[in-house]
Amino acid sequence: MAKRKRFRMGWFGWTFTSVITVTLIASAVFFFNLFDLGPMTLFNSDDQATEADDMSEEDVEHLEEVRGTVGQKNQDIGQFVSDTHDFYNETTGYGGISSLDWDEQRKEANAILEILDEELPDVEDGALQEDLEHIQELANAVMNEEDSSRVRSLHRIFHDLDIALNDYNTYDKIWNATETLNTTN
Repeated sequence: MAKRKRFRMGWFGWTFTSVITVTLIASAVFFFNLFDLGPMTLFNSDDQATEADDMSEEDVEHLEEVRGTVGQKNQDIGQFVSDTHDFYNETTGYGGISSLDWDEQRKEANAILEILDEELPDVEDGALQEDLEHIQELANAVMNEEDSSRVRSLHRIFHDLDIALNDYNTYDKIWNATETLNTTN
């Protein structure tokens, strides 16, 4: 008569399984915190962003029109946007948003406010003026509180404005964070 063998893991098996499970969970938590992501990010795309490759011909034409009109008339603002976008790429990109140097962020917010105080009265385009006023509100908030979501919003606005006003083409997403570059017509 054949005896049935029961499978038993024993203390070594349970210890090994527990160590592997805890390691995987800790690695996942570290990864999501490092890149400031939520767990659902794995299962869906960012609904706020438009993939640049998915832009319709109409959206591309609109982008070119904005660059040719608003971008040409506001070249000083365009240079300011480009420089500030570079700052945010360096300080918030690749997980930097989760470990911001708040003194550096406040210093940049102050510089943004000073430049906008000078430049804003000369802006004639209503959508661009609205975006710049929104930037002022966010920069004032960064001066007063340490909220990384405000910095993220500033980065996204400068990203979209850099696309709208300049020939910034090293992008894969449009965040639809501006009135100037409203690609969801």
